[in-house]
Amino acid sequence: MILLRSILTPITIPLSLVYGCIIYLRNLFYDLGWFTTEDFKLPIISVGNITTGGSGKTPLVMYLANLLIKNGKNPGIVSRGYGRKSQGLVVVHDGKEMKAKVESAGDEPFLMATILKSVPVIVCEDRREAIRHLVNSSTVNIIIMDDGFQHRKVKRDLDIITISANDSKNDYRLLPWGKLREPFKNINRSNAIVFTKTDNYTPPNMLAEFQSVFKGNSIVSSIIPVLMRYDSSGYHKSLPSSEVLFAFCGIGEPDSFFKSIKQLDLKLGGKRIFSDHQEYTESVITELSAQIKSSNCTAIITTEKDLVKLPDSFLDEFDTFVIKIEMEFEIEGAVLDMIQPVLLK
Repeated sequence: MILLRSILTPITIPLSLVYGCIIYLRNLFYDLGWFTTEDFKLPIISVGNITTGGSGKTPLVMYLANLLIKNGKNPGIVSRGYGRKSQGLVVVHDGKEMKAKVESAGDEPFLMATILKSVPVIVCEDRREAIRHLVNSSTVNIIIMDDGFQHRKVKRDLDIITISANDSKNDYRLLPWGKLREPFKNINRSNAIVFTKTDNYTPPNMLAEFQSVFKGNSIVSSIIPVLMRYDSSGYHKSLPSSEVLFAFCGIGEPDSFFKSIKQLDLKLGGKRIFSDHQEYTESVITELSAQIKSSNCTAIITTEKDLVKLPDSFLDEFDTFVIKIEMEFEIEGAVLDMIQPVLLK
């Protein structure tokens, strides 16, 4: 990967300069008011990032939704729905029941709807349209906008960005040279940063470097992997005894998945890494099943995001284990303190 990046550098640097100019002008037009921002008159919390790849947005969105419910709010979630086959507005969950399949919802919104159960989830390229639908068709009184940092068409009351501790300094270059979706200094457009995955790896002075640039609040969190057995009746707390596991995933940051497996001291007999938002077609499943059987593994382990896309016929073939992700914060109550001004609106 490092060698490939070096080979492509003469191409990616000029492309990054062009991309940077486009992003600069877009943000400038919003700052000057030439591009309009819509105010929906109800509290909106945006959770986003400044890099591509997995930075822990989805676990944080679900954590916030549960926290808001505990504090008497009726949250709704709007998302773009990356990787979905559909276009336009799709109601994934109406607050009572699931209304869409994973193919038309996108894996992350479908996962959030599956776990949260009573929270409306809407996907749409234009988050404004999704918010209007929630306002007009539900009792939602606060919105969580998933992956909303760059979606400046919507006015928000709290802008949170997630930063993965797994990112290196080389990642903090503009696309496609690095992973930055916009210049690093733009983190100051947000109100708060949540540092994620600090349990896996914390680069020297990472927090100090960010805090020297960022003027808002910063919160440190860890990802806690929880191993569960899965079958047709749901999740069960059951550890593998003598099973040799075949691990596979299709997420933005696969290294974090395999670090969790190592942290749980599980025995692997094989592994496969797919691209983010992988579609598990019949041909992919057939090939994967053959690879698992040829590796002499007796069980499989994957992520929740991948699990919701796997067909029952495949899951029936193998004992299935899933790593569920929970968030733990360095300072208890820090997130509640962060959202308190929004709760009072």
